Parts: sequence; structure tokens; C-alpha cells
Amino acid sequence: MIQVIKVKDRLLGNFRANSLLRIFVDSSTLLALSGGTSPNYNQMIVIPRNILPGTACMVDERYGPSDHTDSNEMVLTQSGLIDFFKSKNVNFVKILSQLPFEETAFDYDRRLRELFVKYEKKVAVVGIGNDLHTAGIFANSLAITSPKFVVSQVVNNEFPKRITMTLKTLKRFNAFIILTFGQEKKEALVRLLADKDGDINKYPALFFNKTAIKSFLITDVDL
Repeated sequence: MIQVIKVKDRLLGNFRANSLLRIFVDSSTLLALSGGTSPNYNQMIVIPRNILPGTACMVDERYGPSDHTDSNEMVLTQSGLIDFFKSKNVNFVKILSQLPFEETAFDYDRRLRELFVKYEKKVAVVGIGNDLHTAGIFANSLAITSPKFVVSQVVNNEFPKRITMTLKTLKRFNAFIILTFGQEKKEALVRLLADKDGDINKYPALFFNKTAIKSFLITDVDL
């Protein structure tokens, strides 16, 4: 079930996300972070300096060499988040290494399973695309039906090679903070909120409207 939180702009949206993280995240929490343009982790976590999970990890990644310029990891690095966590002794688990594509997914699946055993509380920050993809899960993705925790997949996108958590994995989270900004997202969000019986295979973000997991949609879009 989605709870919509309307904000004036992106800046206030990211600070509002901080207030939610303060409620759900502590040293016994696994915090999973996605990339994209909506989350600004400098505003959300680095500047406030009050979000200290037990471990932070990544929801999804664009495959390539470790720290490549288009990676979600690079977004987090440039925001100052990884250095902030390091300064606070918060373990950060990234996806990319020097392993081949499929082996990278297998390796992250193994590490994620270990984290899910260690942490009972799990919170994720994600975005939603105009096509209602979310958390690296696109329409008709293997990640929708796979029994694994993590899969490698090739999608129809500017960055086709992806490593992502599966829907099975998302179902084990305790809360989602979803950030989506810009009036160009209005059509997608209207569909998201209205189409409770829609096809997740076609519109993966409908998961948030079907699940009982607490899902907070922070947006500046007039709905």
C-alpha cells in the first residue's frame, strides 16, 4: 500500500526522506539504496549526518568495471555518501567488482543472502521510471519471477546490462521510500496509484500498490 507524501520540490523531498529514514533506520537495519536522478543522498543522508544503518548496500547496478562513470555506485560516491559511511564505520556493500557479468550477480546474491540473515530490519530507497520500472526491474524482467535474490539481465535501455534484486527479495523488506520528481512523471504515477489490479510483468512498480509493506511515495507531482 502506497502513502503519498506531497512536497514542494526535490530538495524538500529528499529532506522528507531523511525524516522517514530516522524513523525506520538504526544500527540494526540493512539500508538498500538505488541510483537514478531522484534520490540525492548528499541532501538526504550526508548533510543531516543522522542516518547510521548497520550496513548499507545497493538495490541495483549498471554492469561494467568497478566504479565506472555511469554506475549507481558512482552516483553514491559523488554524493559523498560512501565516504560518510566510511567515516562512521558503516559497512557499505557494493555490487561491482572485476567479475564477469553473470558471476557478479551470483556473488552479490551470496552476499545479500548473508546480510538478510544478519539483519531482520530492511529498508530500501528507490525511484520509479516513466515506464513504471523500479529498483532496476523492467517490464517482463527475469527479476519478477526468479527465485533468486539477485539476477543479471539485459534490458531495453540505454544501460542494458543490469544486476538487480528480484521481486522475491523486495518482498522481504520492511519499508520502502520511493522518490519521484518532475511533472513528466504524472502519467506514470496516476497509473501507479489507480491500477491496483494491473500487470506487474508490464508495470513492475505496481508491486508497491499491491504489497502490504509500508511504501512512502515522496513526490512534487500534482496528483
